[in-house]
Amino acid sequence: MLPLRPVAGRYNPYDPSYIRDPYPWLDRLRATAPVHYSRVTGSYLVSSYALATEVLADRRYTGNRKLDSSLRNRMFLRFGKFSPAEEKAQDSTLTNVSDDMHQSMRNAISYDFGKRRVTALLPRIEFWVDRLLDEAAARGTIDLVNDFSAKLPVLVVAELLGFPPQDARRLQEWSDSYLVLVDPLIKGAGVARMSGAFHQFDPYIADTLSRKRAEPGDDLITRLLERHREGEFDAAQLRTLIMMLMVAGHEVITNLLGNAVATLLRFPEERRRLQKEPELMPTAIEEFIRFESPIQAAWRIAKEDLEIEGVTVPARRAVTVLIGAANNDPAQFTDPRRLDVGRADNRHLGFALGSHYCAGPWLARVEGAAALSRFLERFPDFRGDATRLRWKPAAGLRGLYELPLTL
Repeated sequence: MLPLRPVAGRYNPYDPSYIRDPYPWLDRLRATAPVHYSRVTGSYLVSSYALATEVLADRRYTGNRKLDSSLRNRMFLRFGKFSPAEEKAQDSTLTNVSDDMHQSMRNAISYDFGKRRVTALLPRIEFWVDRLLDEAAARGTIDLVNDFSAKLPVLVVAELLGFPPQDARRLQEWSDSYLVLVDPLIKGAGVARMSGAFHQFDPYIADTLSRKRAEPGDDLITRLLERHREGEFDAAQLRTLIMMLMVAGHEVITNLLGNAVATLLRFPEERRRLQKEPELMPTAIEEFIRFESPIQAAWRIAKEDLEIEGVTVPARRAVTVLIGAANNDPAQFTDPRRLDVGRADNRHLGFALGSHYCAGPWLARVEGAAALSRFLERFPDFRGDATRLRWKPAAGLRGLYELPLTL
């Protein structure tokens, strides 16, 4: 978790060739060492689909990374110099609370992130999509990432939560500051930046809660506030949950949209197929998530000494489930590096699995489908250079810095 340049080995997600295309690396790792201890991450890597599903579904692992006893994690916690308020917030996240509290928090957000509620939000999603695309149409060009896929999810999740849309820019800036928790080498990431954002974001949420007490709305913050009044979670847990939903509610969709359009540039025949058969969009979304997974890794900590495929994982040590590797495992997916927008039985792990399954898959699916459908409909002849993609250096996420297109 510290920004160390690791020595070369079987797994080096900061190598320029890995950043450009991680899948040859992941194929070799899966073939030669499906369970492999990595000095880069200080964790045990799991790269096959079968072992990934096994670990993700096993309740003998926890998502609480504060329990990780590796030197790398201890140094992060020691040198982070977190304030008591920051410590309390870290202890109150979905991954770090007790199993009972984790389930209570998931129950509290299940309605607003469920299929029915997200589908009902579709007209508002399309409103924001069209507003951003109108701006692009006036210019004739678009940076798909910075002008569209990074802006849209913030506007949508802010509305779902109950934040005013005019605050979207600073909400995005604060949320981006938390990417250090996923990977410290993402451009601009750092503990100091995250700390600074926390001390602005936390009081902002407190002010929003005060406003919602006086003027309740049909939004998630109002509903969470009611559960707080009923004693389901304390004030710090309430504010942290709202903060983490804002953080998690946009990064995955930002990467999904950017990765999907970049992939269509690389596979023009599948682009034409999707344009001719727009009813394939639901299966196409699943294929984009599988093919170029926005989330590349999930971390689990062993609660006790465990064994994976003959390899002992000591208690309080981390296992990194390489989702990008599992989603491209030929033992599970036929010809995995071929994009197939109509791929059937696509049981990818892009939203993880088990008790820590992503809370927002329907938001990603509905928002992703609405955004891509509208984009392809309005700009069927968009052009860009798929040979000059600039990927962010990250072990846990996969996304682009930019994607300039001519419309």
